[in-house]
Amino acid sequence: MTTLQEEISASIPKRRDILTRRERDCLVLSGRGHSEKEVAQQLDISPNTVRVHIENIKRKLGASNKSHALILSLLTGETELSDFEDEDVHAPL
Repeated sequence: MTTLQEEISASIPKRRDILTRRERDCLVLSGRGHSEKEVAQQLDISPNTVRVHIENIKRKLGASNKSHALILSLLTGETELSDFEDEDVHAPL
């Protein structure tokens, strides 16, 4: 007998080739709570380029907003929960 989660997972194709690497970087940093300006500084691109990447992500995934895009990226396998962990969280004290 399969669980509901297994049935849902089986019905959603797992892919990691919908988004470009740069789009994925923008989405992950945004998902960690960084502003467009902070994402732009970390990736050495303009804030406008970040906005364009986020709009492309929403279009490619069929998302209505950035939060929806984050969820869809997880469901499609474009990202994983571990991608959104803050790197400083695991640093030894």
